[in-house]
Amino acid sequence: MIRKSLISVAAVAAISFAAPAAASTTISFTGGNTGTDGSDGNIRPFSNGGISVQVSGWSYDGNTLENAWLGRYSQGLGVTNNDEGNGTSNNNHTVDNYGQQDFILLIFNQAVNIQSAVLTPFDISQTANDNDAWVSYANLGGLFNTTPTAVPLNSPLWALLNANDWNVQGNMSSGYSTSFGSAGLYGNAWLIGAGNPNPDRNDDGFKLSSIVVNTPAVPEPATWAMMLVGFGAAGASLRRARRSIRLPQQA
Repeated sequence: MIRKSLISVAAVAAISFAAPAAASTTISFTGGNTGTDGSDGNIRPFSNGGISVQVSGWSYDGNTLENAWLGRYSQGLGVTNNDEGNGTSNNNHTVDNYGQQDFILLIFNQAVNIQSAVLTPFDISQTANDNDAWVSYANLGGLFNTTPTAVPLNSPLWALLNANDWNVQGNMSSGYSTSFGSAGLYGNAWLIGAGNPNPDRNDDGFKLSSIVVNTPAVPEPATWAMMLVGFGAAGASLRRARRSIRLPQQA
């Protein structure tokens, strides 16, 4: 009984030491001043805290996937699809679902979790402003390259993303930080688009201002040392307990 108790204590201590919180990094996309339209299929790179991401704009015209222009503005990233002209009227250079279904594709240099995003809303139609979001993630090798390379239209990535997607209700309060409810989900590709489907019938339009990214927690060397010390202490206690036990004298 003593031995089992000591081993249990050591195991609990080891698990406690071995489960540090995942590290969070904020990547901001604000501060740009590009045109509202340009060559479709462009890629914009960003990085922070050892995390690199290559970002591009896309749109679905019905079921047809199309490259789009990804602009960078003072409030973040926006998409101009090929049905929106030069993107200047009615804030068409946002990520929106008015007409076509716009989204942003983020390709990372490692598997990450996007915890939340700041989705700054813009008025794109006569319906009420809204910033509900369509979110997905996937893992696929060969996506991230030192020289940014566009994902082909026939890539298996699209089927993976469409199989893993969900919608989140936007946050229209100032700050506009929207939780993705994505705990435990890690992928090297993420999709952030305007709500799809759009059940509340309020057209969604926003610029992607920033994301909060988590990387998997890995115990540091000091943590492993603490684990070894914990097991050593448990072993010493077990040896002392054995020495203290005396068998009863036989008559």
